[in-house]
Amino acid sequence: MPTPNLSTTIRSLVADEVAAALAPYTSLLERMSSLFDNAPVRRGPGRPRKATAKAAPPAAPVRLRRRRGSKAKAAARAAKNLTVGQKVTFKMGRGAFEAKVVSIDAAKGTVELERAKDGKKVTRPAAKVTAA
Repeated sequence: MPTPNLSTTIRSLVADEVAAALAPYTSLLERMSSLFDNAPVRRGPGRPRKATAKAAPPAAPVRLRRRRGSKAKAAARAAKNLTVGQKVTFKMGRGAFEAKVVSIDAAKGTVELERAKDGKKVTRPAAKVTAA
């Protein structure tokens, strides 16, 4: 006696169940299929046919850039927050130093500082200088 193939047995059982479930709708399904069998597939204007259409690579997302003011304007704004004689801190290299403001050049956005540690005069961008 041959052994039954389990997958074909299951497929035939499922096919019988589907046919039994769709039995009340077979006449409607046959009428609908007769309407759509002969109808050409309509496409919108300008769409290429499926056979000639090549898949275009997806477009890269467009990133909007935020408008920014010029660096000179930002430096001038930072220089306006400082006054001559004010005690400040600034970073230079790996260290942070305490200093006193000697002069301010708002046009260039730089500040001349006198370090408290050794009295050396240093010119730094105003954006790099913070009030102590």
